[in-house]
Amino acid sequence: MRNRLDLLGLCALLAVVLVAYQRLDPTLLHPSTITILSAQFLPLILAAAGQTIVMLTGGIDLSLGAVLSLGMAVFVIYPPDAPGGVVAAAALALTATVLAGAANGVLVAYAGLPPIIVTLAASFLWGGVTLIALPQPGGQVPDGLVRAYNLGFHGLALPAIGIGVALGLWKLVKTTRFGLALYAVGGNEHGAYASGIDTRRVKIYAYGFAGLFTGLAGIGLAIQTGSGDPTIGVPYTLNSIAVAVLGGISFFGGVGQMRGTLLGALLLGLLTNLLLFTGISTFYQMILQGVVLIVAVAVKTLATRERVA
Repeated sequence: MRNRLDLLGLCALLAVVLVAYQRLDPTLLHPSTITILSAQFLPLILAAAGQTIVMLTGGIDLSLGAVLSLGMAVFVIYPPDAPGGVVAAAALALTATVLAGAANGVLVAYAGLPPIIVTLAASFLWGGVTLIALPQPGGQVPDGLVRAYNLGFHGLALPAIGIGVALGLWKLVKTTRFGLALYAVGGNEHGAYASGIDTRRVKIYAYGFAGLFTGLAGIGLAIQTGSGDPTIGVPYTLNSIAVAVLGGISFFGGVGQMRGTLLGALLLGLLTNLLLFTGISTFYQMILQGVVLIVAVAVKTLATRERVA
């Protein structure tokens, strides 16, 4: 019941922002605008989805931005005219990010250290690997793919379709034994272990699955910009946490829905654009993100204490 109230409140806030956005940009509901906005928001939505999966286990991933940059780098350095082309590039990028995520999961599951410490250290590791693969901004993405992604393909908003497919994939996974175990481990790890759930395996799979979403975010960002940047993923770490918490995902694990994360990403993205429309400096975007994160964490913590009381 509480989760539904959180989602309803988030929907109401998003509706207010949409009305304000519509007044500044009357073309908001035009297909071309929807395509542009979905292209802009897709990396954040997918990155936040990956962070959500990790947070549902009671963990957190501070290496997400570095892993996102890694996937982006691998995607753009693979020559488009090489065997397999873009498909092979995407497969290699996703393989790299899934393995990086799974490695994080192994460290979290077996090192006995808090996830925040493990993933902070991993962020430097994967950041260094990314700089080796792509020392400076560059790489290439086929121009046709960039145009189709940002401007639409025969009237279809490819980024919006990509978001729908990714959320559909999560919907299927959530109903599996792994999806149920994910919430069980986050809600009560000791109880889950006593029930016969291999909690270590669940954590490894969770971080690996999060790496898949993070890799998709990196590929989307590469296609949007038409090139790669080894450090561009850094802001997505904080943003993904802010979006997940804003969407109702608990820091303590086991509570929250992916649709809340989607609404949180849309809300934060639209608020950022509103700041740009009003002429406010982009530096204030960081302040906004910090305020949103603090308020969201405070509200969620107070709500959790009230339920416990």
